[in-house]
Amino acid sequence: MPLPSDTGTWLAQPMNYWYAALRPFFALYAAPGSLDQSILPWTFAGLVVNENNSSDPATEHAVVGKDSYGRQLGRISDALACLIDTLAEHEKKNKAIEAFLGMKAQIDEIKDKAQAARFDKVLADLADLRQRDEPTFYERVERISALASK
Repeated sequence: MPLPSDTGTWLAQPMNYWYAALRPFFALYAAPGSLDQSILPWTFAGLVVNENNSSDPATEHAVVGKDSYGRQLGRISDALACLIDTLAEHEKKNKAIEAFLGMKAQIDEIKDKAQAARFDKVLADLADLRQRDEPTFYERVERISALASK
């Protein structure tokens, strides 16, 4: 069926023909595959929390706002390590317990290195403060000395 055009038949303007023929299908490709949207979705370290993976995302968000996943897992790990310490030596030879204790040792090492880096930053900041504002520097050093004497 020819399209109305100034030049005559549909052969004269093939792009107009294809556009008219395929126009109804463009809407199918332009629309998203799903039109549902999560209510109260939030992201923590790349993890999206919504009603698809949490029965109560708002409560989970409030809990994580108070104690992060890392803090929660750290406390659970510390408690579990205390319980493992009470086991007899032959009971500690379990592969799952050994794997857990190895993971906890790695995490503790990472924490120690991060703490040392923060301390080095404090020392650098104090050295800078000594150059810029010596009275404030000595006031802060006295606070550190008071902490050491407790």
